[in-house]
Amino acid sequence: METWPKNFKLIQYNELDSTNSEAKRLAFKDEINTCVFSRIQINGKGSRGRKWISGSKNLTASFLIYPSGNFIEFSHRTFVASLALFDSFVYSGIKNKDLTLKWPNDVLLKQRKVSGILLESVVNKNSKKSALIIGIGVNLYSYPNKINQLSSSKIKPTSLFSILGHKTPSADQMLIYIANSLQFWEKKYNQYGFGYIKNAWLNFSYTIGKKLEVELKGKMLKGSFFGINDNGSLNILVEKRVVEINVGDVFIYN
Repeated sequence: METWPKNFKLIQYNELDSTNSEAKRLAFKDEINTCVFSRIQINGKGSRGRKWISGSKNLTASFLIYPSGNFIEFSHRTFVASLALFDSFVYSGIKNKDLTLKWPNDVLLKQRKVSGILLESVVNKNSKKSALIIGIGVNLYSYPNKINQLSSSKIKPTSLFSILGHKTPSADQMLIYIANSLQFWEKKYNQYGFGYIKNAWLNFSYTIGKKLEVELKGKMLKGSFFGINDNGSLNILVEKRVVEINVGDVFIYN
């Protein structure tokens, strides 16, 4: 895992508006799996239209790939990327027990937000073929004091430096870990399907029955974790009824 994987072309920048935006601009120029990495990102995007704030020593990168499949299969890559981040953090020195995979796209470090994943797709107007962009941000050395004023601020931010100190990997080294791990889990997905990925993800997520709170369109829904289904939706048990959640902010009861 110490060397760059052969199946990804690496393009590096000192500064970009957004690595996802650059990946969109590069899509279909050669249809080679590509990683876009920038030292500084000045207009980063988070999930659901939010802004991703990153310091100069943190990691911002996007992986441009060309998988086959439909929209649901594309969305499965959220879980593929989450597993890749989990493994990368463990490889960096973080203990398994300090990490939790939170639906749909967070890896929590001691129940604090340390990273973000943003999936976007782009369609070739001529061939109608789709490309998938997996944007990844990691708080390596710093994190914003205020993520934003939305409900997601209930989950406080943190950094790998808060645990690893001087052993925290550089952005370059972390990128190598992530690229190799992403390649590994993408291969598992292609070989064994989403069922394999789902089971692996559940091993590092909440336990069944864990009390959760989901915000949907400004309203709070309280229940308990009941796993995820085969399209990647969250299942929560609310008063003996299983409710399927496709989008929303999830909070964990202390």
